[in-house]
Amino acid sequence: MSFTPMNFFANMIYILKGELGLFFALGIIALSTIVLNKVFTDKE
Repeated sequence: MSFTPMNFFANMIYILKGELGLFFALGIIALSTIVLNKVFTDKE
């Protein structure tokens, strides 16, 4: 097994894609929660 630190930088694009995917997924969940909360609140 060899240690090549440059592989970390070569894999940064995959790390970035994963982080962006998580960001969008959490954003969609948060937005849907806000929308559902506004739709189904009791207006007394």
